[in-house]
Amino acid sequence: MPKVEDILELLENGRWQDLKEIGKKIQLQDLDITSVAKFLAQYNFIKLDKEGKKAKLDASTKDFLKKIRQLEGEEKL
Repeated sequence: MPKVEDILELLENGRWQDLKEIGKKIQLQDLDITSVAKFLAQYNFIKLDKEGKKAKLDASTKDFLKKIRQLEGEEKL
């Protein structure tokens, strides 16, 4: 699941991002990044634009990841 985590991390800024660019950054082919993105969108982790070429984190996923980061930071103390 490292690639899924990488995708979610790249989308954490909350802005629309091109799937091809994400694929390049994490070394996934276009078909693979599209498949993973569709899966994540199906379960409401991310949103895809109408053309299915750009993605961004769903607001609830963004909040969830933020809380996890906070808890991880607290554990280090």
